[in-house]
Amino acid sequence: MGKFLFRLRFFMQNRYGTDQLYWGLIVMYVILLLLRIAFSRITLMARILAVLSWAVFIFAFYRVFSRNIERRSRENETFLRLLGRAGKTNPFENMSFGNLPKSEPDKKYVRCPKCKAQLRVPRQKGKHTVRCPRCDHRFQIRIYRGAKK
Repeated sequence: MGKFLFRLRFFMQNRYGTDQLYWGLIVMYVILLLLRIAFSRITLMARILAVLSWAVFIFAFYRVFSRNIERRSRENETFLRLLGRAGKTNPFENMSFGNLPKSEPDKKYVRCPKCKAQLRVPRQKGKHTVRCPRCDHRFQIRIYRGAKK
């Protein structure tokens, strides 16, 4: 398994990866699939929904593997602006799967939902309450994997 993950990380170097627009497209894909099932008796509508759902799915994965990082970032910013969430907390914020700095594998980096400060917390599996030292806001985080050794 370690060799596979190494090759996957090597392949994904200099590629854009996932962001909020990716997760929004995946949600749209699932909604289109459910609509396709609901309208399965109307064959023309089902075919149109099938084509639309595949187009959304392919575009989402095209963005993940793209090397044009600046353009993908602008698309994501436009998406967030259209949602009206440019300066607000968004539900997809903690869904990025970035690498940890190699010097601190036992730490996790999270952003305060109120003031957007980046916080460093110990990587211990479970639910934790975090207090932001800048704005004194308390919020819950969940860590799925413990410290790497």
